[in-house]
Amino acid sequence: MARSRTRHLSTIVFATLAIVGAVSTVSSASAGTRALAPGDHTFNLTVQGIHRSFILHVPPGPAAVQRPLVLVYHGSRASAQGTIGVTNFVGESNKNGELVAFLQGVNDHWNEYSGVFRGGGINDVTYTLDVIRVIEAKVPFDHARIVASGFSNGALMVESLGCQLATTIAMVVPVEGQLTTSMVKRCRPARAISVYEIHGTADATIAYGGGGILGALSAPKSAAKWASYDHCATRPATTKPNRGMEITTYTKCRGSVKVMLRTIIGGVHRWTPGIGEIVAAAFPWSKPAR
Repeated sequence: MARSRTRHLSTIVFATLAIVGAVSTVSSASAGTRALAPGDHTFNLTVQGIHRSFILHVPPGPAAVQRPLVLVYHGSRASAQGTIGVTNFVGESNKNGELVAFLQGVNDHWNEYSGVFRGGGINDVTYTLDVIRVIEAKVPFDHARIVASGFSNGALMVESLGCQLATTIAMVVPVEGQLTTSMVKRCRPARAISVYEIHGTADATIAYGGGGILGALSAPKSAAKWASYDHCATRPATTKPNRGMEITTYTKCRGSVKVMLRTIIGGVHRWTPGIGEIVAAAFPWSKPAR
């Protein structure tokens, strides 16, 4: 069974290498068992000869093969450990049962292929695949319900993952970071993927209206571009749950996915309060059609 799983992951990794052109090796500091105790576990691995790490939060209760896996990407100059404290992913995990992995960028940055944060050739797509590989050797989860959420530089990273790992990740939730013009030039998702963009109109770091050194699309145009990739209906529906929020939703997409944009009126550059709950609520439509 282990040999079969290794062949399966090798197929995924080498398919990805055809896109990003990298080579990696993986070793876990604590491999062997599939019965991790509830709580936070730090794992070490080697990717392309570089030491990497991540923190996996295991919720209390029996292991469930149907539970989702949430991959969380911190912002620039932040960390995996720090992100645990400024988000409510752990609290929601303990309530709902999903696994949550807090990934760590090299020098606290992600190489998200926008053309700005190149990361010295660091391949964070391969790193992501290797993190999934380490986790699946430790605990069960539903491979059809892998979700990636990130903030700022981490949001750009999950945008890139949506382009490159659509066959592995079911949904991306970028917070305060949109598709960039350089990403769009080579974004060819292998299948439809659910996308939940979240952006504040008063973000002074990565503007809601786009532009800047990143060449970011505006938040509405980024959502519309994902809708085009997913072959959604051309006209989105818009609702206003309250005075401070507007939700734009594209439906009738290929593979029964959805594309959404949560516009936070007056929202600034920070993790959205309650982000863990927001992501958990999106799980029903994050599972792709088979």
